[in-house]
Amino acid sequence: MTYRCLIVDDEPPARKLLSDYVSKTPSLELAGVCSNGAEALRFLQEFPVDILFLDIRMPLMTGVDLLNELPEKPLTIFVTAYEDYALKGYELDVIDYLMKPVSYERFKKAVDKAIDYLSVQVGSDPPAEKVDYFFIKTDTRIVKFLFSEIQAIEAQREYIKIITATRKVMSLVSLTSIANALPGEFVRIHRSFIINMRHIDEVQSNEVLIGKELYSISRNYRDEFFKKLGDRKLL
Repeated sequence: MTYRCLIVDDEPPARKLLSDYVSKTPSLELAGVCSNGAEALRFLQEFPVDILFLDIRMPLMTGVDLLNELPEKPLTIFVTAYEDYALKGYELDVIDYLMKPVSYERFKKAVDKAIDYLSVQVGSDPPAEKVDYFFIKTDTRIVKFLFSEIQAIEAQREYIKIITATRKVMSLVSLTSIANALPGEFVRIHRSFIINMRHIDEVQSNEVLIGKELYSISRNYRDEFFKKLGDRKLL
């Protein structure tokens, strides 16, 4: 299977290098090349892609601005000469962060990581039997969770924290990647929080109470959350 990708960089040598790397990678198909964020925004509105190779400092619209404008973000790999954007990348759920000049070996490692996440979404037919659990890797263990027991999932930089009534487990996974594998009772209410609606005790203005914990509802996710909440209200 091949994955469509878009390269966005204002430097011609960087665009050429990444294009060459894509052509050397059988799992990738180059859908387009853009020289700034504004051009990329127009492209993505018409031609969705699976993977986005994105520079950060560009004229007209930065890479960060572009991601903030996209309602549905491709799996993104930052490619930049500036280390100080690493934290911002994790806040935006980018899958990897490549420093220029990028070697092909490092490029391929980032691509393999992205494809691992994408294959969870599109790599298999729906199972005949409903699966109500999953396994996730921690630093030293592989831990089983029932979907029904999870109260919330919190992003902590490049890690997530899975919260149940009895335990909290950390794993090196992005919040976006695990969101794509969760069933319908889960909803994102903040760039840092996904909550399980089955465990909601109260909704208090812009916060959700689950047990003794309050989780903030951000403006970007408020409409989606309250629509889903409304669908489940009896009166």
